[in-house]
Amino acid sequence: MRLFGRILKRKRKRNFAKHKESFKFIFINTVIIFIGSIIYAISVDMFFDPNHIAPGGFIGIAIIINHYFPFLKIGTMILLMNIPLFVIGLKRIGWHFLYGTIIGTILSSVLIDIMAPYVPSIHTDMILACIYGGFIMGVGIGIIFKAYGSTGGTDLLAQIVYDYTGLPFSQAMMVIDVIIIIAAGIVFKDINISLYSVIAELVGNKTIDIVQSGFTFSKAVYIITEHPEPIKESVLTEIGRGVTEIDAKGGYTGRHKKMLLVVVPHTQVSKIKKVVRDADPDSFIIIAELNEVIGSGFKSMKERI
Repeated sequence: MRLFGRILKRKRKRNFAKHKESFKFIFINTVIIFIGSIIYAISVDMFFDPNHIAPGGFIGIAIIINHYFPFLKIGTMILLMNIPLFVIGLKRIGWHFLYGTIIGTILSSVLIDIMAPYVPSIHTDMILACIYGGFIMGVGIGIIFKAYGSTGGTDLLAQIVYDYTGLPFSQAMMVIDVIIIIAAGIVFKDINISLYSVIAELVGNKTIDIVQSGFTFSKAVYIITEHPEPIKESVLTEIGRGVTEIDAKGGYTGRHKKMLLVVVPHTQVSKIKKVVRDADPDSFIIIAELNEVIGSGFKSMKERI
C-alpha cells in the first residue's frame, strides 16, 4: 500500500507540473496574442477604416457594411461573422486547435471597437495608407500567428472550404479575398479602392512572413564536384561551416559525383565561391535564397518558437 501511495504521489506531482507548464504556455501565448491584437486594431482604426481600404477577409466585409450602416461596429461584425465558423470548426477540428483562433478573433475584434474613439483617424494619400496600414496589420497578425493564434475570418473559412470541398487552402483564400476586394470597389464606386486594397493585402502578407521568419540572409550553396575532399576541408577549416555530402549522378554523362550542401550567411557567399574555385575550378555551384535556417550556428529552436 505504501509503495502504491508513493507511486500515486509521484503521478500527481508529474500531472501538476504538466498542468502548470500548460497553464504557463497558454498564459504567455494569450498575452502575446493580446499585444498582436492591439497592433492589428490600430491598423484598422488608423488607416483602413478612414480611407475605405478593404484588404480582403472579414475585415474587408465589415468595412464595406459599416459604410452603409455606421451603427454596426466593425469589430462586432467581424466577431458575429466568425461565430458560425467557430461552431463548424469545433465540430471538425476540435477545441485544442481552435483555442488560439477563438482568443485571437475575440481580442482583435473587441479591441477594434474599444480603441476606435482613441486612435487618430489618418486621412492621407491612399498609397501611404495601404503601405503603413498593411505593414502594421502584418506585424499584428504575425505576432498573433507566432503565439499559435489567428484572427479567424477567411483563414478559418478557407480551411472549412478545404475540408468540405477539397479545394486547396491557398486557392480558397485567394478566391474569397478577390471577391471581397472587388466588392469593395463596387460598393465605394471606385475601382481604385480595389486596387489599393490589393496593395494593402500584399504588404500585409509579406510583413506577416517577415515577422514569423525574421530577416534571414542565409544562402544554401550546392556544390557538385568530382573532387569533394579538398572542398570539404577548405569549407570546414577556412569558413568554419558544416558540410552535408550527397551522392549524385550526371544525367547526361552517367558519371557519379558528389553534391556538397553548405548553408552560410550572406556575408560568406563570396568567400565560399573563392574557396570552391580554388579547390576545384571545374565544380558546379548553385546558390539559393533561404527563408529560414534553424540549427547549430544559426537560429536555435527556442528562438524560432
